[in-house]
Parts: sequence; C-alpha cells; structure tokens
Amino acid sequence: MTRISRNSFLAGLSVGVLVATLGLPGVATAGPQARTVSACTLRPLPLPADLNGDARAVDPTGRFIVGTGYRVDGEDRQPLLLLWATRPGVWNQPRLTVVEFQTEPQVYSINRFGVAIGTAYVGDVYRPWRYVQGRLEWLPVPPVVANVTAHSINARGDIVGAGAIEETETSLPLLWPADRPGTVEVIDTPPGSGVVEIFDDGTIVGGTGVSGWVRHPDGRTVRLTVPGARWAWVHAARGNWAIGRFGTGSEDEDSTGVRWDLRTGVATAVHPALGLPNDVNSQGAVLGTRAVDHGDRLVTLPGAIPDVQSNFAEEIADDGLIVGGISSIARRLPVRWTDC
Repeated sequence: MTRISRNSFLAGLSVGVLVATLGLPGVATAGPQARTVSACTLRPLPLPADLNGDARAVDPTGRFIVGTGYRVDGEDRQPLLLLWATRPGVWNQPRLTVVEFQTEPQVYSINRFGVAIGTAYVGDVYRPWRYVQGRLEWLPVPPVVANVTAHSINARGDIVGAGAIEETETSLPLLWPADRPGTVEVIDTPPGSGVVEIFDDGTIVGGTGVSGWVRHPDGRTVRLTVPGARWAWVHAARGNWAIGRFGTGSEDEDSTGVRWDLRTGVATAVHPALGLPNDVNSQGAVLGTRAVDHGDRLVTLPGAIPDVQSNFAEEIADDGLIVGGISSIARRLPVRWTDC
C-alpha cells in the first residue's frame, strides 16, 4: 500500500544470493533458493504517444489497473488519472480511460469492480477521493482532521485511510463504510496506528511502527511481531499473508523484508535478493521492485537496461499479474508482467 508508502523503502536487487540466517530467534528462514528459468514476459499497457505515466495498482482479479500520468502542454503538465479495464476473455486488449485532474493525484487502491481511490493535494491539504463509474467524488473528512489519505478499498466498497491531528501530532485511522455513504468513522485500533488494508470480510490490517496488527470483524486484534526485532512495519496484506520490514536498530539503519502468515503469526524472512517487499497476493507471492519471491523460487522481472532504462513493480494480483512501469530519460511507460 502512505500508500503507506510502499515504495519509499525499496532497496537494490542482487540476483542469485541465497537466503541468509537472520540471527533472530523465532524468525523462520526459507531454504536456499536457486533462480529458475521463467516465461516471465513484459507487456506494455496502452498509452497515447503524447502521454507519460505508469501503473500503480491492480485489483485482486487482475482485470482493473489504475495509474497516474501527465500530458505536456507547452510549459505546463496536465496531471492525469489512468484506468485500464480488461474485458473477460480479452485480457491482452485493455481499454484505457484518461481522467484530467486539477492537481497531481496519488493512487493507492482499486477494487474488483473498478472503483479507484487515492489522495490529491487541494487547497493546501491532502484530500481523499474515489473514482467510480466515470465520476470523481471527494470523500468526507472529520472536522478536526487534516491531510487525509485513502489507502485501501475492498470489494464491498469500504475504504480505510488516515488523517493527521495537528494539535497532538498524531494520526487517526479512518473508515468510510460502503453501507453508510457520506459518512466517515474513526477505527478502534491500537494507539499510534496506521492502516494499510481492508479485506472483503471487514478485516483491517495496520501497524504501530513497533509491530503490526490484524483487527478482525468481531473486534479481536492480533499483533504481528518479529521476535528479537526492535521495530516492524506492515506495508501490505492479502488473503492469509502480510508483508513488511523489520529492524534491530533505528529505522535509518538496514532493515529486512518479512512475510507474516496471518493464520499462525509466524514471520518469515523474504529472499534477500528481493530487496524489501512491495506487495503480496493471496497465494503468498511477495513482490519487490524488480523480482517476485514465490518461496521456492525467485523470478526477476525483465525490462531493465543498464544506464538506459529502469523498471519498477508496484502491485501483484491474485492470478500473478504484476503492474508497474519502465522509465528512461525520454519517457515513463505503464507496463504489466505476466507468467512470473
């Protein structure tokens, strides 16, 4: 997922390194993993020649993709919201919708019905928005809260996010319930929490900076910890899995990627060559910037050309479809990877 930025902590990729022992009691490590041959393929997403952009999020089914971009008009850049929809049975021909924004949008999530959410900087504050059926809607915010972001949307349309209370310099987790349109509620979570995901059944996943947590629909909250770690962050969750990073020193020092099994709470280190994890799908596949860790193998995503072009992956759908972008000096382009 601000996102809670899933991309701000990504490290470089070093392919072929075996999993190292972390030296922390109770943290599971996978066995040695050799990189295998894969049919992993880079496929561009449709984009007019006068636009730049990239893909930021994909719905769990892989049918809907959303991203951001811009059109250069003289000396000005027109911010854009980009949405791709794939018709059933015609997955290789996504249909693009371009939406003009008055300011550069930040995109965080899209559900299986194509409803996208994000945040935009308007009137000197960040405001949460929802795009549904061709309409852009601003979400309501509590009167004492500023700089509100919307982080995740489930299939029902429930949205979770957070806002800042400037007087106390604290963050307030928020819920926009689908069955009560036009309302916003404060989520009962551990103090100092940030929220990253809401599942279809209403389960909410977040973290306090010291540890992660899972809040079930019945109100029961379970902590996600890493034995021996000083702190842990949760970045994303899906199905029975959550991913993030942890460290034994300060956050400015080196950290390690981790995947939690939500059924047991067990923390497992991701493949070190993955870098820090960016997303996870319901199958437990962990996505980094330039590779995906399947547990028994690490697959590098094609597209990078040294000193010419770089690639970056953002999210992975339940069917394994990965979305992101490639960037060169001349242009940014939205892409997807299949069979990875």
